[in-house]
Amino acid sequence: MPDLLDPLAGAGDADALLGGTAWLHACVRFEVQLVHALASQQLVSAESAAAAEGLLHARLDVAAIADAGRAGGNPVIPLVKRLGALADAASDGTSGDLHVGATSQDVLDSAAMIVAGQVIAQVGRDLATLVRLLARLAELHRGTPMAGRTLGQHASPVTFGLVVSGWLGGILAARARLLAVGDSLPVQYGGAVGSRAILRDTIAQRRPDADAEPIVAAVLRSLADGLGLRDSAPWQSNRMPIVELGSALAGVVGAIGSMAADIAVLSRTEIAEVAERLAAGEGGSSAMPHKRNPVTSVLLVSAARRSPALVATLFDALVTEDQRSSGAWHSEWQTLRELERLAIEASATAAALAERLEVDAARMRSNVETTDGLIYSERVTAILAESIGKTDAFELVEAAARESVQTSRPLQVVMAGRLANHDDVLRSRVLAAFDPDNGLESAGVIVDSVVARAKDLA
Repeated sequence: MPDLLDPLAGAGDADALLGGTAWLHACVRFEVQLVHALASQQLVSAESAAAAEGLLHARLDVAAIADAGRAGGNPVIPLVKRLGALADAASDGTSGDLHVGATSQDVLDSAAMIVAGQVIAQVGRDLATLVRLLARLAELHRGTPMAGRTLGQHASPVTFGLVVSGWLGGILAARARLLAVGDSLPVQYGGAVGSRAILRDTIAQRRPDADAEPIVAAVLRSLADGLGLRDSAPWQSNRMPIVELGSALAGVVGAIGSMAADIAVLSRTEIAEVAERLAAGEGGSSAMPHKRNPVTSVLLVSAARRSPALVATLFDALVTEDQRSSGAWHSEWQTLRELERLAIEASATAAALAERLEVDAARMRSNVETTDGLIYSERVTAILAESIGKTDAFELVEAAARESVQTSRPLQVVMAGRLANHDDVLRSRVLAAFDPDNGLESAGVIVDSVVARAKDLA
């Protein structure tokens, strides 16, 4: 749903993945799968498992549960009561087999991992689309020369394909890290203090002749497998899984933000090397009718700038006291959801941006010549260094560059005069260095390497 102060809101179906209904369903999945896991070890009856299965289709009043959740500080307490009533209505007395050995944090932490798995799958798909689009763009502009820029100034020539491959490499790395985190999302099931004591008590009561440890292990495997999560020791006071997830999400948003920041700069009027293809009414201004702002890039940069502070909150929650902290756990809920929302919206929006990015190759070539050849000084110095040594070559080109600026003559002309008494072959090589299409072969090799990695996703 669009948000007045968050124009990215609604992209990528974040509401459906992260809303209260999705979270409640994830909590119910945990409760139902726990009953199935217990039933698999004859700790609860088959009737209880059947009654629990029906809870997956129960109609739950999200607003009422949220309101009731204020009394205990989380929504699990009223949810378990509601599920128990529904289970007893389906099969009298089965509510006692719900939530066995579990506590509210088990339910919410596991639900967070279930939701995260769905988020990661969605973001991964959108990033795969973005990767394909950027790979195509990098290949198309593998040899398109443009000015390289460092610290806001012209540096040495590059290709636009190399710039795109830089975006692509960052996004590939961020996607790989996010998917790796997705493959290791842990289930949480430790009980009130993380000891699983109630589960062991249940085994002792209901299967008194059995060895408890293999049964505990089997319940945990069944619970984790049924939820698509990894079996894990209790982590209620070890919040690293949340930190790793949040950091990976922020990495995705940051990699996209870096791409968007470049696009915003290259869209500047005085640069004008790329542009967002805007529809009617997009990129406008309330005061200046002529404006065509790179609005999508601006919003993506905004998302990337919001992410680090959110991750900082998750790192702060690592500092926990006792077996469950006062407030640190609670601080994670909305923080993580906001990071997930940003990742969903940014990845979907970035893919759309890449598809409608306009590239002005002629303008790029023209901008290379803005400094009258000074942009080639590194290449010229390297050629001269082979004959006269690195130090002398640097000093020669540095002096020539000063003369070029002071006399408003192209560096190529100045260098031709300063090398008049040098070997003709050397002079020819130096003057050839001023061709914008020369010396870019290494950029093409890098582009090919990154694009090959991108194509491995297909």
